[in-house]
Amino acid sequence: MRVLVAEMPRMLADIVRGVIASEADFQLVGEVGETSALARVVSAGGVDVLVLGGSLSPAGAMHLLYRAPRLKIITIDADGHGGAVHEFRLRRGKLHEISATTLVAAIRSAAEKRDPRAILGGQEA
Repeated sequence: MRVLVAEMPRMLADIVRGVIASEADFQLVGEVGETSALARVVSAGGVDVLVLGGSLSPAGAMHLLYRAPRLKIITIDADGHGGAVHEFRLRRGKLHEISATTLVAAIRSAAEKRDPRAILGGQEA
Protein backbone atom coordinates (compact mmCIF):
# COMPACT_ATOMS: atom_id res chain seq x y z
CA MET A 1 0.00 0.00 0.00
CA ARG A 2 1.31 3.41 -0.99
CA VAL A 3 0.88 5.87 1.87
CA LEU A 4 1.17 9.66 1.82
CA VAL A 5 1.57 11.52 5.13
CA ALA A 6 0.38 15.12 5.36
CA GLU A 7 0.09 18.06 7.70
CA MET A 8 1.02 16.68 11.08
CA PRO A 9 3.23 17.73 13.95
CA ARG A 10 6.74 16.31 13.84
CA MET A 11 6.25 13.91 16.77
CA LEU A 12 3.05 12.47 15.30
CA ALA A 13 4.69 12.23 11.85
CA ASP A 14 7.60 10.30 13.39
CA ILE A 15 5.17 7.82 14.96
CA VAL A 16 3.20 7.40 11.73
CA ARG A 17 6.39 6.93 9.69
CA GLY A 18 7.52 4.26 12.18
CA VAL A 19 4.24 2.40 11.85
CA ILE A 20 4.44 2.52 8.05
CA ALA A 21 8.08 1.35 8.06
CA SER A 22 7.20 -1.60 10.30
CA GLU A 23 4.82 -3.09 7.74
CA ALA A 24 6.35 -4.87 4.75
CA ASP A 25 3.41 -4.10 2.47
CA PHE A 26 3.32 -0.35 3.31
CA GLN A 27 5.40 2.12 1.33
CA LEU A 28 5.78 5.76 2.34
CA VAL A 29 5.53 7.61 -0.97
CA GLY A 30 5.86 11.11 0.38
CA GLU A 31 5.04 13.80 2.88
CA VAL A 32 3.14 17.00 2.22
CA GLY A 33 3.26 19.93 4.59
CA GLU A 34 0.61 22.21 3.11
CA THR A 35 -3.06 21.67 2.34
CA SER A 36 -2.77 23.56 -0.93
CA ALA A 37 -0.47 20.86 -2.35
CA LEU A 38 -2.64 17.89 -1.37
CA ALA A 39 -5.06 18.05 -4.30
CA ARG A 40 -2.20 18.22 -6.81
CA VAL A 41 -0.29 15.33 -5.23
CA VAL A 42 -3.39 13.14 -4.85
CA SER A 43 -4.51 13.88 -8.43
CA ALA A 44 -1.15 12.74 -9.77
CA GLY A 45 -1.90 9.21 -8.54
CA GLY A 46 0.38 6.75 -6.86
CA VAL A 47 -1.29 7.10 -3.45
CA ASP A 48 -3.62 4.51 -1.92
CA VAL A 49 -3.95 6.00 1.57
CA LEU A 50 -3.53 9.55 2.83
CA VAL A 51 -2.82 9.90 6.55
CA LEU A 52 -3.62 13.45 7.59
CA GLY A 53 -2.94 15.14 10.91
CA GLY A 54 -6.02 17.03 12.07
CA SER A 55 -9.60 16.95 10.95
CA LEU A 56 -10.96 17.26 7.45
CA SER A 57 -14.29 18.82 6.57
CA PRO A 58 -16.71 16.77 4.50
CA ALA A 59 -16.23 19.27 1.66
CA GLY A 60 -12.45 18.94 1.92
CA ALA A 61 -12.70 15.15 1.88
CA MET A 62 -14.99 15.19 -1.15
CA HIS A 63 -12.64 17.56 -2.96
CA LEU A 64 -9.78 15.08 -2.59
CA LEU A 65 -11.87 11.95 -3.14
CA TYR A 66 -13.38 13.40 -6.30
CA ARG A 67 -9.85 13.68 -7.71
CA ALA A 68 -8.88 10.16 -6.58
CA PRO A 69 -12.02 8.05 -5.97
CA ARG A 70 -10.09 4.95 -4.79
CA LEU A 71 -8.14 6.94 -2.20
CA LYS A 72 -8.77 6.29 1.50
CA ILE A 73 -8.15 9.19 3.87
CA ILE A 74 -7.31 8.61 7.52
CA THR A 75 -7.40 11.68 9.75
CA ILE A 76 -5.80 11.71 13.18
CA ASP A 77 -7.27 14.14 15.71
CA ALA A 78 -4.97 16.82 17.09
CA ASP A 79 -4.90 15.11 20.50
CA GLY A 80 -3.85 11.83 18.86
CA HIS A 81 -6.62 9.87 20.59
CA GLY A 82 -9.01 9.42 17.71
CA GLY A 83 -9.63 10.04 14.07
CA ALA A 84 -11.74 9.10 11.09
CA VAL A 85 -11.63 7.23 7.80
CA HIS A 86 -13.02 8.94 4.69
CA GLU A 87 -13.76 7.10 1.48
CA PHE A 88 -15.81 7.64 -1.63
CA ARG A 89 -18.57 5.04 -1.57
CA LEU A 90 -21.85 4.83 -3.29
CA ARG A 91 -24.46 3.35 -1.01
CA ARG A 92 -27.67 1.89 -2.19
CA GLY A 93 -30.45 1.23 0.29
CA LYS A 94 -33.18 -1.19 -0.62
CA LEU A 95 -36.78 -0.14 -0.14
CA HIS A 96 -38.58 -3.37 0.67
CA GLU A 97 -41.98 -1.89 0.06
CA ILE A 98 -43.14 1.12 -1.85
CA SER A 99 -45.84 3.01 -0.06
CA ALA A 100 -46.60 6.64 0.62
CA THR A 101 -45.04 6.26 4.07
CA THR A 102 -41.75 4.75 2.93
CA LEU A 103 -41.49 7.18 0.01
CA VAL A 104 -42.04 10.19 2.30
CA ALA A 105 -39.49 8.81 4.78
CA ALA A 106 -36.92 8.24 2.02
CA ILE A 107 -37.43 11.76 0.65
CA ARG A 108 -37.12 13.30 4.13
CA SER A 109 -34.00 11.27 4.80
CA ALA A 110 -32.38 12.39 1.55
CA ALA A 111 -33.26 16.03 2.20
CA GLU A 112 -31.97 15.90 5.79
CA LYS A 113 -28.80 14.10 4.70
CA ARG A 114 -29.40 11.42 7.31
CA ASP A 115 -28.17 7.90 6.86
CA PRO A 116 -30.90 6.21 4.76
CA ARG A 117 -30.20 2.91 6.49
CA ALA A 118 -31.91 4.36 9.57
CA ILE A 119 -35.23 4.16 7.73
CA LEU A 120 -34.45 1.03 5.79
CA GLY A 121 -33.86 -1.12 8.83
CA GLY A 122 -30.06 -0.96 8.63
CA GLN A 123 -29.89 -2.91 5.37
CA GLU A 124 -27.82 -2.17 2.32
CA ALA A 125 -28.24 -3.70 -1.07
